[in-house]
Amino acid sequence: MSAETKAKKGISQFDMLCSLITAIFFVDTIASVATMGFASITWNLIVAVIFFLPGSLTVAELGAAYPDNGGFYSWIKRAFGMMWGARIGWIYWACNSIWISSVATLIVNVFCQVFFLEPPKFVLTIVNIAVIWAIIFMAARPNESAQKLTNFSCIAKFVLGGCLIAAAGFYLMSGNAMANTFSLQAMTPTFGAAIVFIPALIYNFLGFEVACSNAAELENPARDVPKAAMKNCVLVTALYVVTVFAMLVILPVDSISIIGGLVDAYRIGFGGSAFSTGLSYVLGVLFILVLFCQGMMWILSVCRVARESAISGELPATLAKQNKHGAPLGALIVSGLIASSMSIASSFLSGSAEVIFWSIFSCTSFLLLIPYLINFEAYLKLKRTDTKTPRPYTFPGPTWLATVFVRIGELVCLSTMLLFIWVPGTPFDVQTGMFVLLGIVATLGIGEIILRRCLARQSAHVEVAQSDC
Repeated sequence: MSAETKAKKGISQFDMLCSLITAIFFVDTIASVATMGFASITWNLIVAVIFFLPGSLTVAELGAAYPDNGGFYSWIKRAFGMMWGARIGWIYWACNSIWISSVATLIVNVFCQVFFLEPPKFVLTIVNIAVIWAIIFMAARPNESAQKLTNFSCIAKFVLGGCLIAAAGFYLMSGNAMANTFSLQAMTPTFGAAIVFIPALIYNFLGFEVACSNAAELENPARDVPKAAMKNCVLVTALYVVTVFAMLVILPVDSISIIGGLVDAYRIGFGGSAFSTGLSYVLGVLFILVLFCQGMMWILSVCRVARESAISGELPATLAKQNKHGAPLGALIVSGLIASSMSIASSFLSGSAEVIFWSIFSCTSFLLLIPYLINFEAYLKLKRTDTKTPRPYTFPGPTWLATVFVRIGELVCLSTMLLFIWVPGTPFDVQTGMFVLLGIVATLGIGEIILRRCLARQSAHVEVAQSDC
């Protein structure tokens, strides 16, 4: 191994764990999950066992056995060939490019809530676009800078979670009763009541693969991927359980805002003193910074995947371009253009910021689940057909047990995809539903056209090269 290669392999297990926690512990969804009441804690544990844990274990095995850049893209390409690898690379990148617009919406609206601002809609749209390009700019910085921001975000999330727990403790010590009744009955999960919120629960545990998007740069992937995956499972699940509990101590279920719930909990929990008010402002600003870093880390990860696919000729060459720092500049710029267009398009939706956020969230989450679904199947195929590649880590237990967990994970993905479009037993919202469906169809359709053209062009170049020989 050359000195240059060794220098590049500088991502430690700590950095990887920070990346995973930043990617998966969504402090912005604590409020939406808490609207389920105390039963959400039980549901969190159930989803962690049937989806998060098996997903993390399969990624740990694949990442240790195939430490290539690209994560899902690389593994699915190995299992099902170039075309499926290209599709996954496109979907993974495109849906997150759209998702960044909802991140910007969230950042701007939390900022307005923290500082009690109510700007007109067109101003919000302009600021949304400015936030998108700020995220793109920071993602294009040197890898060391991006990793420092990721590590900062991880630590800040622990601070925000810890302060939410402290706010709940302060609220109770001030003589207040719990805002919601805590009992065994309240903890009992009921499918009918939870079906509306299950998509948010599943979404909370997406991202367990992001640290493998640049696995070739890890110091020791065979050792670090499995260890980081296991630690991540325990830490993230525990964080969701305790923070949701803390929010339910402070806020009644029917008054929790999915966008402003966290800031509301800090303000009410810490009381109305000058110190508490100042602390609420500080935590609100920290929350905004965390959202920014979280968005930056996600878009950088998926743009790395898009670059790998473009280098192979499966996506347009523009996406293969990188800057002097090695950042995927071409993919980042196009992502910024897509997100900006989505922000403008969503500004024409009637309704509140929460409606706009949920519409974009539903569209991108449906698309994002496709790579998870296909990767579960790729795991089973590679395990069955590739018996020669050494596997430093394997899914614990017999092979049939891994298969059962993977099949359950696939069922969870399919069910959740349906729930992002329509929840059985509730009226179909035509405007929001059509926005989500059109976004899904357009993304998949455009991708199929682009991929087929790129692969046809690549095939033609290969034939010319062979004829010249």
